[in-house]
Amino acid sequence: MQKPTITDICLITRDLDNSIEFYTEKLGFTLKHRMPGFADFAGPGVILALWDAEHIQKTTGVRSQREEPQGHNVMLAVKLDSPEDIDRMHEELVARSVEFYDAPADYPWNARCLYLAGPCGELWEFFAWYDGGEPGAVDLSSNQEPVSL
Repeated sequence: MQKPTITDICLITRDLDNSIEFYTEKLGFTLKHRMPGFADFAGPGVILALWDAEHIQKTTGVRSQREEPQGHNVMLAVKLDSPEDIDRMHEELVARSVEFYDAPADYPWNARCLYLAGPCGELWEFFAWYDGGEPGAVDLSSNQEPVSL
């Protein structure tokens, strides 16, 4: 069996127009396709798509959350090149009126991170490793347990 390759991440939204505005005007994505109940964005790597909650249920029968969730159930992570880039990203997004959980901070997993909520109930993390890289790397050839933080 062929191993699955993730090509798209599709967020189910309760307000498609507001979500499109957030991704294009706040985060700088470029709209690629726009159809009734659906949109996706051009960019490098994995495709980010939006599907209206009512539309996906009506057209496919897939049930979706149509009410505001009590917390996040998905996080999208974006790796930047350096901790300084995290601070620059924060400044750029503040200028676009993006709201954050807190200012950029250093975390015990050797990274500088920035967290914000998107309009679909998703959590966004922008992160950059400090020198020394990622902690907890597993040597897959020896079946070792990951290092606890």
